[in-house]
Amino acid sequence: MIYLDTGKKILIIGLLGIGLLLLFFLSGNGGWQGDGIPPYTIAEGVVRGEVYVDGGHGYTGENPYIQYFKLPSGDVKFSRLYVPVWNYKSGNSILVTVNGNNLTLRQEPDYTSAWGVGLYCLQINNSLHEGINKVSISPEIPGGGPYGTTLVAVCENRSLPPVKFWINEGNYALAYTNNKDDVTSTFEGTSPGKNASLYTMIVAGTEGERDELYFDSTNVGSDVGRSAQGKYFDLFSTSVSLKSTESSLRFERGDEGYLHPCVAVLVSESESNDEYFKIHEQKSTENQQVPLPVIIVCLLACLAIAVRFRKR
Repeated sequence: MIYLDTGKKILIIGLLGIGLLLLFFLSGNGGWQGDGIPPYTIAEGVVRGEVYVDGGHGYTGENPYIQYFKLPSGDVKFSRLYVPVWNYKSGNSILVTVNGNNLTLRQEPDYTSAWGVGLYCLQINNSLHEGINKVSISPEIPGGGPYGTTLVAVCENRSLPPVKFWINEGNYALAYTNNKDDVTSTFEGTSPGKNASLYTMIVAGTEGERDELYFDSTNVGSDVGRSAQGKYFDLFSTSVSLKSTESSLRFERGDEGYLHPCVAVLVSESESNDEYFKIHEQKSTENQQVPLPVIIVCLLACLAIAVRFRKR
């Protein structure tokens, strides 16, 4: 039998106490914030013009974080600026400036999941113009980002043919700790056609950890989440074929430890000249109980530390 002196007993008790406090923190005090919401359609329509999608340049630690966007000619009918962050806690905030215009200070992300991965979604139509646009993001989130930023803008130009579009947004945690291996995002009202383009924004991907992306059961990308546009940030695009009245996009985690699908945009030629525009009601996330695998990992970590000191 191994006897411990008083100091080591106190240390082990302290470590176990820290573990219990950690579990309490994860269970609803700003830590674990649920699996999140799979990307769903927030806006769709048919417009004469084009849909602009661009972004970058990954996590850098810059404050302010600055990104430039070059918009095509036309009037901005609808826009969404997406700002993914990490380490979000209640009371944190970001300040966004577009072309010198300060937007409202934002404290609550629109979507949160896992351990403080947040996604801010800002509609900035009136602050955008044709040509170069400067976006500046000042986070008050210690070490938290942003991961990058993406602008989606529906630009109306009456001299161009009509295009049909779907803009899906959300924030879903694919991770080994919560046993989530895949998630599907759908586009309703598609029809067989050609010249369709797909864009996805994913955060927290790692190069060499192979994930898979499927569009209507066809593999359209492997290792999409590989920090291609910058650290922890991927803005992927590819051509796809529309074959039915509803298309689905499936993200598979594969070898990735963590992956957060946040944005999916589908744009195709329109077979109709009937223009329309529809904005759907935004969904809200709800905190969920800590998944059992997360609890087990925390307890095993604390137990391993305790055993290590017990043998000294």
